[in-house]
Amino acid sequence: MTAGSVGIDVGGTFTKICLVARGGAVQRSVQIPTEPHREPAEFVRRITAVLGGWSFGSLGLGLAGGVDLREGALLFAPNLKPWIGFPFRRVFQRLLRVPVAAENDANAAVWGGYVVALGKRPRNVIGLTMGTGVGGGLILDGRLYRGTTSSAGEAGHQTLSARGPLCRCGKKGCLESYAGTLAIQRAARRFMRRPPRPLTPKSVADAAKAGDPGARRVWEEVGGWLGLGIANLCLVYDPEAVLLLGGVARAGSLLLDPVRRVLDAQPFRQPFKNLILRAPAGRDWGCVGAALLSREVR
Repeated sequence: MTAGSVGIDVGGTFTKICLVARGGAVQRSVQIPTEPHREPAEFVRRITAVLGGWSFGSLGLGLAGGVDLREGALLFAPNLKPWIGFPFRRVFQRLLRVPVAAENDANAAVWGGYVVALGKRPRNVIGLTMGTGVGGGLILDGRLYRGTTSSAGEAGHQTLSARGPLCRCGKKGCLESYAGTLAIQRAARRFMRRPPRPLTPKSVADAAKAGDPGARRVWEEVGGWLGLGIANLCLVYDPEAVLLLGGVARAGSLLLDPVRRVLDAQPFRQPFKNLILRAPAGRDWGCVGAALLSREVR
């Protein structure tokens, strides 16, 4: 297949549509509101209208929730509940007559980072997508590992403390409740004398880079908890590399340095001795990964 591929990253609020070259470069990008209160068939019509005139050989969907890979139907989706059960893959394939892949959005993003940022060199990789929520994906022996029920990789909902803050999933002490956007905002209100407005991971990172001690403390705390979560995953999966993707990961060394300190302090050294920790520069990883997965549809 020589033509580009379309990647569609479907979030609860916005959907990003990208034309992606074979090597992963984004050649064209459009964003539309998702509007999950409207019928899913109407969403499909809006997507196909955007794609009119685009030349592509396959299409990949990254959907925010659990996905039936065969039908491309959502099995569970906190932010897309009205669309559960709609067979997106089958419908797009019938309308567009190209190979179509459907995948969980975090899995798609991690696959994009694995192929482009790591060049598929490591065989075993843990990826975390860090934004409002903390998602994850597992690459084991060079393949996406989805588990028995296609729900593997929910690294953001490992419990770090049974008495920790309430997570949006309803459980206490999830990694997401310590390292997602809401956790960063909560920590900024605790540690910063004058939290920036708007209060976002980027504005807290900018304040830290400018020398604000409270902002630096935010990243020390968030990175410490994230390091603990990554250490737990490494003890189970023994990966060659850990990828951090998404808006929160753009804090760079502010986040990575405290993570590394936690990993360096682990007494059981073997899984951490040669571990690669990467937060590759910002790219529409969900779109890129979905597009690249669609090229593997047989």
